[in-house]
Amino acid sequence: MFNEFPDVLTMDDMQKALGIGRTMAYRLINNGRIKHMRIGKAIKVPKQFLVDYIYSECYNDSVETGYLPQHKEAV
Repeated sequence: MFNEFPDVLTMDDMQKALGIGRTMAYRLINNGRIKHMRIGKAIKVPKQFLVDYIYSECYNDSVETGYLPQHKEAV
């Protein structure tokens, strides 16, 4: 998952990986939905934290709706 991205993502990388805009990316970071670290003023997101976020969102959706999404292999 996210093989084309480096192991530690910048905010721009995270936006591209999730297909979201700048405002939503900062909202996810500031609300603590995506774990991150700060190096100086820069926000860095280890790829594993992004993967954890994706899986936690899938789990939360399935618990709330009773629907477990099917994982499809990329072709």
